[in-house]
Amino acid sequence: MGKRRKKYKRIIKRIPRIPTVFQCPRCGAKTLSIKFEKTDTPGLKKAIISCGNCGLYAEYPQPVPELLQPVDIYAKFIDLYLEGKIKIEERKPEEVKEIGEGSELPEGEA
Repeated sequence: MGKRRKKYKRIIKRIPRIPTVFQCPRCGAKTLSIKFEKTDTPGLKKAIISCGNCGLYAEYPQPVPELLQPVDIYAKFIDLYLEGKIKIEERKPEEVKEIGEGSELPEGEA
């Protein structure tokens, strides 16, 4: 008589990924994003930091090398923010209109 065949469990390796959305130092929400814009100087780019919740907006003071990732800029931004060496602007997040909330159809349309 034969034995039943043993089932092997597959081991799934999880690859850690670099985050793209970070925690805001002002409001604590995980809505801080970092975007890059090209500059005239080759090999450098400009970093723009903005929060979608509280409206925090800042531009990194000097152009950064193209090799740096958003996580590197976030770490440097947190250091400058806590020291008070970076200029912060207040920009309101875009208000999203939802259909059905307070909007009425014009007369004649049903």
